[in-house]
Amino acid sequence: MINNVFRLKPFTIRHGEAAQKAGTDALLLGAWPFATLPSSPLRLLDVGTGTGIIALMLAERFSSANIEAWEVDNAACRDAAANFEASPYANRLTLHEVNYLDAVKTFASSAHTGFDLIVSNPPYFVEDVPSPHEQRQLARHTEADGLSPETLLRHATELLSPSGSLALITPSSLLPTMRRIATEALLRLSELAYIYSSPNRLIRVITLWRKLSLCEPYTPTHTSHFTLLDVEGKPSEAHRSLLSDFLLDS
Repeated sequence: MINNVFRLKPFTIRHGEAAQKAGTDALLLGAWPFATLPSSPLRLLDVGTGTGIIALMLAERFSSANIEAWEVDNAACRDAAANFEASPYANRLTLHEVNYLDAVKTFASSAHTGFDLIVSNPPYFVEDVPSPHEQRQLARHTEADGLSPETLLRHATELLSPSGSLALITPSSLLPTMRRIATEALLRLSELAYIYSSPNRLIRVITLWRKLSLCEPYTPTHTSHFTLLDVEGKPSEAHRSLLSDFLLDS
């Protein structure tokens, strides 16, 4: 990564204007090989796309998919628009500068059949004191009226196709709350990956949620564990393998 440019093997990310730069969480979610997706998704949505990196990674991975990206921040939208236009997938990517809840209402009143996969790397700062930088607060501070894992879970069924899935990367501490909200929203946890920064240091979870269905037999949650750094502080073999199609030094 040089200044405001992040070069990956298939495309380049410019993030000079977005408050939230491309980072590890986005790379993990964009590359994650979900084991329980019912089929290769054709219609995808990236909520809070920021620079557009997750949408671009999904476009690289799913060559037949069309991908929408929603983002409320104007500066981030400018970065995402430029990154989409410069990518090999421009004709399959659509960017909307829109508030999430407003977009949900519009979508619910339309004739769309729903998304096969929705992904989001939502805000996760929940401490009492917001960042003094307004854009960064918007990108990273969870507030009652902002984009949050709770909001995403509560409205997922309005956006998903009958067999669609919602994928999130969040702090591991939010998992109990997310489970409770998902139950209220009639979602089940299809897949759970525990993400460790180093051995035994749990920091994140990647979760895949699907609509509850009375027609499907009970299926246990597919659970896995993933460590970013080994005991020597170097990227683990699993980390290098996951991102080998994207990072230049992999």
